[in-house]
Amino acid sequence: MPDLQDGARALRVLQRELEKTITVEQEVAEAILKKAKRNAANRPTPQARMVASGMIARRGVVIGFGSKRVVGAGNDGVKLGFLAYGSEFGANSHRQFGPRRESGYWLHPAAEEHNPSIDKAHEDHADEAIDAAIRSAGP
Repeated sequence: MPDLQDGARALRVLQRELEKTITVEQEVAEAILKKAKRNAANRPTPQARMVASGMIARRGVVIGFGSKRVVGAGNDGVKLGFLAYGSEFGANSHRQFGPRRESGYWLHPAAEEHNPSIDKAHEDHADEAIDAAIRSAGP
């Protein structure tokens, strides 16, 4: 028959399993990058697509190295760092290219707006932790 010791052990296991976030952090970063690339593909100018093509998900973070060369139609490659800020937030000096959008156009919305893949990664992580806790409490 279960007792308080079983419950205490289950809670310790639950806490330990929930704190193991490396895998879920990487899954979330990959989900954000996938949605960001879809968002960038829908932008009317090529800069967002170029920057998105140079982005990677590594250790739970979406990152793009500023010195990485990204190629668009009609060029030999441009450093990602030259395009990243403008492709995400818009021009700050050339107003004919449109107003700046402080909330971002393609990368930030991928992280901040509803993304079912992120929800699924979090739910799966919690389910696995709960299952491990239940297994530890039972005979």
